[in-house]
Amino acid sequence: MRNKIVDAAEAVAIIRSGDTVASSGFVGVGTPDEIIKALERRFVQTGEPRDLSLVFAAAPGDGADRGLNRLAHPGLIKRLVGGHFGLVPKLARMAVDNHVEAYNLPLGCVSHLFREIAGRKAGLLSKVGLGTFVDPANGGGKLNARTTEELVRLIEIDGEQWLFYKAFPSTLRSSEVPPPTTTATSRWRKRR
Repeated sequence: MRNKIVDAAEAVAIIRSGDTVASSGFVGVGTPDEIIKALERRFVQTGEPRDLSLVFAAAPGDGADRGLNRLAHPGLIKRLVGGHFGLVPKLARMAVDNHVEAYNLPLGCVSHLFREIAGRKAGLLSKVGLGTFVDPANGGGKLNARTTEELVRLIEIDGEQWLFYKAFPSTLRSSEVPPPTTTATSRWRKRR
């Protein structure tokens, strides 16, 4: 069995254009900064990967330049699915300016959706978001005109309304792990 812990450059080397990358982090806590820096560096130096979908629950950033804010480069990101944009203003600006597809879904639902995606389930059923901007009757969490795919559907089960949050394949998931040495490390899982 090969070592699943690699350095940041090795981790981002497996990301291909069009992949979906899910990032952990709650504000600045648990944010895989070394991975994010390495991904930004690779894109700036090579122009690859392009058109990534980026999924996050709790705005892993600092409100300025750190965390996922580093990835706000034209061409790098195609789609954002986030639970909170407050501390990633550079990504939020890309959404508001219609440069990327963007969804704002409830933070807890995004967190639970990670579990459903990892379990290869169809999606998440929840009452959270009914009657809000996430309800398909009110926009389905879409943040701009560029965003057209329906990720949230209203369904009825036994006479009760539910929201169904559609799962989507996640090629890579990153999370910060305590480094065993002074070298920055992060755990990445490649989806098969």
